[in-house]
Amino acid sequence: MEQEYKISINITPKAFEGLARQGMLCHQGICELCDDALAAALPGEKARVCVALAVDTDKHFLQLAVADWGCGMELSALTNALQLGSAPLGNNRLNEHGYGLNNALACLSGGTGDWCIYTRNVPGPYFKVSGPFDLEMTVKMTDAIDLPKSLNLQWSEPSTVIYVRVPMTIARTLQRQGNRKLSDLATLRMWLIEHLGVAYRGYLELDAVTLEPSAKIAVTVGQSSLLVPPIPVPMMLARTEKLEVELGGKVVPLTYIHGVLDKTKREHLVQGCKTRYYYQCSQPTQGIDIRLGKRVIATAQLGEVWHREDGSPICRHNSYNDFVGELILPDLPRGILATLTNKTGIDRNSPDWAVVFEALAEFPPQKNSVTLGEDALKKKWMKILKAANPEDDVTSEISVWPTGTLVDVVDKGANGKYDIYELKTRKAEPQDLYQLKMYWDGLVLEGVQPTHGVLLTPKYNDSIQEMVELMNKLPAPYMPGGAPSQPYHFLLATHQEKALAMEGGEAQ
Repeated sequence: MEQEYKISINITPKAFEGLARQGMLCHQGICELCDDALAAALPGEKARVCVALAVDTDKHFLQLAVADWGCGMELSALTNALQLGSAPLGNNRLNEHGYGLNNALACLSGGTGDWCIYTRNVPGPYFKVSGPFDLEMTVKMTDAIDLPKSLNLQWSEPSTVIYVRVPMTIARTLQRQGNRKLSDLATLRMWLIEHLGVAYRGYLELDAVTLEPSAKIAVTVGQSSLLVPPIPVPMMLARTEKLEVELGGKVVPLTYIHGVLDKTKREHLVQGCKTRYYYQCSQPTQGIDIRLGKRVIATAQLGEVWHREDGSPICRHNSYNDFVGELILPDLPRGILATLTNKTGIDRNSPDWAVVFEALAEFPPQKNSVTLGEDALKKKWMKILKAANPEDDVTSEISVWPTGTLVDVVDKGANGKYDIYELKTRKAEPQDLYQLKMYWDGLVLEGVQPTHGVLLTPKYNDSIQEMVELMNKLPAPYMPGGAPSQPYHFLLATHQEKALAMEGGEAQ
């Protein structure tokens, strides 16, 4: 006969249903389980976490397991973990509130669905407890983990495995609202990898000394396994501010990095594919990430951080779509800079956050940051041109066509030199060359002969180079008196080639 233990639980099924109605999304529930898994890492060892997905016999459900190879739990620790609001037994900040396991199980199971926990803190039998919650739960001892065979845990002999049968309506909240009908696991996995890569970028990044990450997270679908990459904020033209604030009686250093959304970097962050949930150049994704230690605890923070003079939050507006950044805080003891009990955001009632945001008030988000970035780029290029040829007339005030469209930069010099430039803070696109052609044609129609038309960009591909060659073969317009103008002479150049790289770098 299997050995059994009875444990009393301080949460009723009705209360558990209430926890499920907190508005948590699927990835937030999974991150709660991953937090526990990372916190359980053995001293001196890298954490290993596997999130396994599999189809269910009922198409309206998804099978999910989160496993780790950490310290596991003895019976008393398991009993404590199942209590609502239990005091965390360790010192790890990832175990902040004592609600994490309950929140995760409630969120992922829909409140009253099936779940199961296997755990052990030494080699040998596992403690097994199965849901749904009741006032009294039975813990059994078992020698083996009995999961659906379609779930692949990546590595053998885990210390803890949490299995949940997730309703597809909940699983689809991994995606943005417009994609909620998708159900194939390969697609859902890519959305989940994006969430995990953002939340745990600090754990997944390579250490500067060891050149190793402090954790590995694998997401499996059947026998297919993918490691989660660190997903940084795709940023260019970045500025770094070093600040200090007093928190908990100590002076705490803050690093605030802010800049312009780099759409080129964004295209390759998720297993070589683009992000689809974060950094979308849209109102819901504008703003900064907040990282506490190695864990990103909030994303897309704007009005939550900055306020107008009358004290009201800054409203989201399309003019902020390209504004991105990251506030990096050191790992701090529990109780300082608190998050909400379900870890879906920061606790604005904490006076510590008011101290931090007061320090950031000196650096309000910039509207139309791409335009501001290109303006800075123009000024730098004009300075470089003027330094190379002090006698030249370098200006950004030449306009063409009846619309008064300004040429980015014009360099007028001796021997009829009249070079025009189009500058971009992102990878070259076809319309950039047509912008340059519009400048050239407008000048010719006014009787001015350009000598070179140069597109300055962080990067361009072979098709753009081919397009330049084809455009140079096109017939140029005639001068106002009917005389032929000189052939087009368009060129491509990178910022790096022209010593034009801005602080923070550009697309690679």
